[in-house]
Amino acid sequence: MRMSGGRVAGGRSSAEGLVPLLFQSRNAGVAARPRLRYKAFHAPVRARERILEACLGGRPVAARGGAWRSCVAMLACVLLLACRAAAAVPAEPVLRLDGERPVVDDPPVLAWFGPPEQAGIEAAAAGRLPFQRLDGGKALPFGGDQVLWMKLRLRSPAVLREAWQLEVPLPVLDRVTVYQRDAGGRWVARTAGDTVPMRTWPRPARYPVFALQLAPGAVSDIYLEVRHSTPNTVPLRVATVEAHHRNDQREYLALGVTMGTMALLLAASMLRAWRLRDPLYGWYALHALVAMLALAAFTGVAAHLFWGDAVGWVDGAGGTLALLAATLAAGIVARLGAVRTRMRGIAGWLHLLCALGLLFAVAYLVVPRGTGVLLLATHLFSVAALCLWAAASTWRRGDPVGLWLVLAILPMATAVVLAMARAVGLLPSFWLTEYALVLALALGVPMLFGALDSRSQERRGVELRRLAAANQDALTGLTKREPFLARLHQAIARYQRRGEGAAVAVIEVANYGWIQKTRGAEVAEEALLRAVIKLRRLVRDVDTTGRLGENRFGLILEGVAMRRPMNSVASRLVAAGLMEEPGRPRDVVLHFHVAALVLHEHAGPAVELLQALEGMLAEMSPRTQRPLRFLEAAAAGEPHAQAGAPRAEAEPAGPESMTTA
Repeated sequence: MRMSGGRVAGGRSSAEGLVPLLFQSRNAGVAARPRLRYKAFHAPVRARERILEACLGGRPVAARGGAWRSCVAMLACVLLLACRAAAAVPAEPVLRLDGERPVVDDPPVLAWFGPPEQAGIEAAAAGRLPFQRLDGGKALPFGGDQVLWMKLRLRSPAVLREAWQLEVPLPVLDRVTVYQRDAGGRWVARTAGDTVPMRTWPRPARYPVFALQLAPGAVSDIYLEVRHSTPNTVPLRVATVEAHHRNDQREYLALGVTMGTMALLLAASMLRAWRLRDPLYGWYALHALVAMLALAAFTGVAAHLFWGDAVGWVDGAGGTLALLAATLAAGIVARLGAVRTRMRGIAGWLHLLCALGLLFAVAYLVVPRGTGVLLLATHLFSVAALCLWAAASTWRRGDPVGLWLVLAILPMATAVVLAMARAVGLLPSFWLTEYALVLALALGVPMLFGALDSRSQERRGVELRRLAAANQDALTGLTKREPFLARLHQAIARYQRRGEGAAVAVIEVANYGWIQKTRGAEVAEEALLRAVIKLRRLVRDVDTTGRLGENRFGLILEGVAMRRPMNSVASRLVAAGLMEEPGRPRDVVLHFHVAALVLHEHAGPAVELLQALEGMLAEMSPRTQRPLRFLEAAAAGEPHAQAGAPRAEAEPAGPESMTTA
């Protein structure tokens, strides 16, 4: 047997290789003893031989025969195996509770996973279960009859100033039972979970919470029996009561803000469905309601506040509502993306998924939970993939709704991928994988409302343009004659009821016929557009402009009781028509003729007023020196004075130096 560096060449340890050397005789064993590489090894071997010779009465070790060597060799082997077994048993971790650290996430625990027939509190407390250290981020293969036993050892402080409690922050957990010893040494069990009515929980909450019965300065063993129907992790948290309440308030605040936002979107969609008579907003309102209930079910809010005692519904509410929400989302995406007309292949699959989603939602409540989770994952993945494809295709063809649809579907697709990766063991379990579906619902609902609002704005724009085509001139964009007369009638009614003044004018491009004859129809239309631009630069947003004829426009200045504001606007308009625009020296100048009145002087019917102003324009010469004229005030007993009669007044009738080119 060769030794090298304290190890036996055959792979055995140095202690195993030294057992035969202890029984070799000094006289007979020297020649047969293997040659050692290190001389320092001879001295300990000879010392052991001398000790054994003294114990055996001075006779050599080899003289006692092989019996002694066999006994000592067996003793050494037993000691070696005992040492290895002791090294294999994990040391029980002890968590020291300290008020300076009020919250301990994922405390060190020992766990055993197996069939329930082999386990029980008596077996676990007696040490008959081979507990091992538990990897906190590993999903355990729950399902069937498998049960998880966990052992938590706590050392309480010498002076207990605060009460401590054990939390299992997993709202979808089926059943967890916590065992603690009472003052008499008996095991007391407390149970909570989705399959347990909320009224029997030790402390009603979103997830199981258990009060810890601790003795000051003592070590306490806590055992947990966990049952679940699908692979999952079991997070633990040890915290003081005050820290738990503070953390619970923060969580409820975040959930309240999220669900409040979804409730506002729900109310807004219902209002728009009623105001716009758009059924798609009604379907979105139903989707928002179902998604909000699914969010409440997955986070434990619904079980805590609403249906905690309906055991069967509590366990299946999250999956059922998630299936319905995904089905409604697929239908809305199909309508918004116009897949029926532009992507018929995808449309057929989406309609099939909508039908299957309703069927799966009912089946989720009756099939085994493992099968139901498989249906849920398959349906969500299919809906997310097809909707994302349809949204990307809509965005790629330039539709602004496509971007909103991508932002709405992408969180759902990401959540499904993360859940599947965690289920197969590619990702460890952490808060993002646990609450991925919740975040997807919270982010997807507002984005889908943005897509719906974008499409609604587009359709409202088309509808407004259609309505405007009946009331606005197609070339200039001004109001047509009939709507202008209606506005003038309203202004006259306001003046008669409340005395609100207004000034009315009819404007004519006097040289329009000459431009059309000499320059052509295209230049003439451009001249009209230039005239409209010059007019709109001078009026306010509250004023009304309209096209009354081929080359005539109407103007109503609101809130005007004197001639001076109308005189100023008309004078500037006439001057602007005669001036060349910078950079356009070849444009034809525009000759504006303006006939105006003030309602304080003339308050007759709208049609008669327009006829009087148009008659005044007809009497103007194309080369008149007075392109701006006001209708004279009505004489006693006459509805109107003569259109061409002069009026003696202090206000100027127009620019005196203005001539006709």
